[in-house]
Amino acid sequence: MLSKNYLSVQDMGQLKKACLSFAKVQDDTRFGALAIEFNFITQSNLDLALEEQTRLKSSGHTSRIGDLLVDAGMLSQRQRKLILQKQKIEAAGRKESDGNNRTDAKKDKQPADAHEQFDPTHMREICEPEVTIYIRNDALKAFFKKTKTFDHSMLLTDLKFLLEKVGIIYGVVDDDELSNFISQAKYQDTVFQVASGLKPIDGTDAQIVYMFEQDYLKAGNLAEDGTIDFKDRGDIPFVAEGDVLAEKILPKPGKDGVNVYGDVIPQIEAVDVSFNLGKGVHLSTDDLQVIASAEGNPKLKQSGEISVNSAYFIEGDVDYTTGHVKFDKNVYITGSIKSGFRVEAIDVVANTIDGGIVKAQGDVFIQNGVTESSIEAKGSIKAGFIHRSNAMCMGNLNIVKEIVDTDIIIEGTLDISKGRVYSSSICAKGGAKVYTIGSEKAKPSAITVGASLYLEKELATIDKAIEKRQNILEKSSLEKDNVEAELTVVNEKLKNFDQSEQRTLSMIAQIKETGNDSKAAVFQKNLDEAQKKIHDLKNRKVLLETRLKMVRQEISNNAEAVKASVKDKFALKRLNQANPPKPILDVSGKAFASTKINGKHSHLILSQDISHARVMEMDGNQDGSFRSNWEMIITNL
Repeated sequence: MLSKNYLSVQDMGQLKKACLSFAKVQDDTRFGALAIEFNFITQSNLDLALEEQTRLKSSGHTSRIGDLLVDAGMLSQRQRKLILQKQKIEAAGRKESDGNNRTDAKKDKQPADAHEQFDPTHMREICEPEVTIYIRNDALKAFFKKTKTFDHSMLLTDLKFLLEKVGIIYGVVDDDELSNFISQAKYQDTVFQVASGLKPIDGTDAQIVYMFEQDYLKAGNLAEDGTIDFKDRGDIPFVAEGDVLAEKILPKPGKDGVNVYGDVIPQIEAVDVSFNLGKGVHLSTDDLQVIASAEGNPKLKQSGEISVNSAYFIEGDVDYTTGHVKFDKNVYITGSIKSGFRVEAIDVVANTIDGGIVKAQGDVFIQNGVTESSIEAKGSIKAGFIHRSNAMCMGNLNIVKEIVDTDIIIEGTLDISKGRVYSSSICAKGGAKVYTIGSEKAKPSAITVGASLYLEKELATIDKAIEKRQNILEKSSLEKDNVEAELTVVNEKLKNFDQSEQRTLSMIAQIKETGNDSKAAVFQKNLDEAQKKIHDLKNRKVLLETRLKMVRQEISNNAEAVKASVKDKFALKRLNQANPPKPILDVSGKAFASTKINGKHSHLILSQDISHARVMEMDGNQDGSFRSNWEMIITNL
């Protein structure tokens, strides 16, 4: 097609990419159709997975539909294997039949040789009687070198034939340079670059620039009495209606390359990004800006959602006067959250928590400290101190003074670089920075770094909810089928009874005309019995139709609940991928003996005090084998 000018080199590249893309779509389409045909999933399940696949593709990631269905708990590994066998994917010799062909285009892209010089270790060698041909592994360069049997009377056409023989058709030097190669003897000792391809130019990803301070809840300075100076915590951002909160920089397209064989080298296409809009914001007319729809506090969630929240202020304590506080925006409390009272909001700011319970969709900032309380936040937690409490968050935990007898599980980093930890259990996926751990009299603390207990707990809860709803859906679907089948039978009987009733009435009328009243009475008795059965059937029909309506509503409610849970699970997994573990503990002061330090694969109990040290988990395997030898390493800080 190229030789006959039916297609250009650029068109061929586009055709190849279109064919590959079409093949993947065809595979996924067939996979979904088979999953529904086998009654493994419903169309609603498939639509949800397709939405997630589209969302991942827009962020530069690709994933097979079967992989997403299994990951969401809607399909089992065994069911996926059966479908793949049906598609004959395993017989086709694919290395990963579960559909994980490529999760990150940028990660899988093999880098080209960085230097332009000749390096035989990165070359494919083709030996001909008179010329040795070297083609770089990325096929962007080709070289000639004369052999000892090279004939200097070789014709230019013969040299070109060698190029065509090995398929080199693009970027070939002109005839004069080829003639120089034939005539010059130096090319028996050095190589001659005969062809050069074009490197692809990758696209530039879109970017979002935020126009407001995102981490505004500063810990502040520690006062002499151990409290935090609230005035020194930084200004809380406040925007007016119409303010621009974020701007999008559009992606820039790249350019495909071409190798010496004339094959197109696809660029890494620029990844576009889209805004995730929450409450109180809207897009500009060109979709490139996020604009505040109301005045209030701008917020950027870990999921990327931008919103504007007006604050709810409580003068005094959360106690019997206020009762429990549940508010879908920020809550600011000048006093304390008292024992047994619960506050649920986006961001929560208070003076102290004294036995209270806080559940925040965003951040929690406690001006003074926390005692005998429970805090759970989807953002970060910051406080002066925390005593005899429980704390969980998906962000960072910043404590100024001390942590005493407290259980902590966080996805981010623990920062108490100027404070002390006593008799506590801490798990921080993002590592920890501590000044002092323990004392001579305190019960030893246990600190785990690089592990994700919070997400494991959240995902387990979601999986349990999905499994429960799926079981209900399965039972409800079976009940719906049974009710519909019985309703069909009832309707058929009513239809037959109606036809029989009409025939009986006609016969009674005919018999009465003949004067045979006794025979007419017999038919009338049969008719009465039939009408009673019709009445019972109609009552049964009403009950069945009512039950069918209830079952269908139950199926719809549970399907929506499963959809919401799966979306939450996908969001948590994306968050987990975006925040890799950091199994590092920095002790800027002193860690006392008997402190237990855990990683994901190993642990260490300090046999003696350590100071100004870094403890990190490392794989001690250096021989390149598959055997792992994880251990906790102590180095100077």
